[in-house]
Order: sequence, then structure tokens, then C-alpha cells
Amino acid sequence: MKKFNLFLLLLIIAVLAACAGRPDLQSQNGLEESGEISFTLTDSIFRAQSELSTAIPQGTILGVIGITSPNEFEAEFAQEQLIFFLVQGGMFRVVERQALDVIREEQNLHLSGDVDDNTAVSIGRLAGAEIVITGSIVPYGHVKHLNLRALDVETSQILAVSSRAFAFTF
Repeated sequence: MKKFNLFLLLLIIAVLAACAGRPDLQSQNGLEESGEISFTLTDSIFRAQSELSTAIPQGTILGVIGITSPNEFEAEFAQEQLIFFLVQGGMFRVVERQALDVIREEQNLHLSGDVDDNTAVSIGRLAGAEIVITGSIVPYGHVKHLNLRALDVETSQILAVSSRAFAFTF
């Protein structure tokens, strides 16, 4: 067992060392302050929600609406993980996603799957949210980028944004 653990540790170190010099696994367009990217979508979601949370007052009622991706499963996963991290953080009250989906269906948006900022604000307002979070996952080069926006439902003003690059989805 000790040999296996040592082998696994050495393998991880070798993979990290190999990735360190690869330009396709480094920041593109300066989106990551540290010059590094996340290896997972989950890590990118966690970091992005942490950034957004610093700009949103504690106790705010939030709704997460319409994270889009060319991969429908990836979009669904991202939306659910974002809700999970926001609820677990305990700083906000999060509107139930099913209530938001019902409103979206009533507005016939489920046919296209597209939700622009104005529509997201309208849905959030109807659901009782003060701020809605929308976003997208966009491939660029050898990585993908998770882009999130926090929108005030009264003014439609963008309160905060986050863009995180990631290489792999597990």
C-alpha cells in the first residue's frame, strides 16, 4: 500500500511538472490573475462564485439563471454546482431553481434555451430575487472559460463579473 501511495504521489508531481511549461494550459487573454488555470469546472465555479460574493451584500436574495454551454450536461452541472456553493456559503438566500424554470417556461424561453440579461432580470424579479447570476461556458483555444455576471434586477446593472479558465471537466 505504501508503494502505491508513493507511486501515486510521484505520478501527480510528474503530471503537474509536465503541465507547468505548457502554454495551452496557461492563462489566455489575461483572465486569470495568477497566470494559472483551473483543471476542473468545479474549481472554476467555486473561484468564480467567491469573486462574485465579494461584490454582493450578505443576505441578498439570489437567483441563478441560464448558464449556457455547447454541452447541455456541462451547463446543467455548472448551474447546479453554482447553486450548491452559494447555498453552502450561507451568505445569501437562493431562490429555488424550479421556481425560476417555471417562470422561464411561462415566458416560452425553454424552446430556445437562450436567456439574455434583460430576460434574466425579468425572471429574477418575478421570482422575488434581488440579484440574478447568468453565465456561459465558452471554448477558446485549448481551454474553456466560465463567464458569470451578477445583475441587479431593479436596475439591470452588472454588479460583478468573473471569468475563469479551466482545462478539464471531471
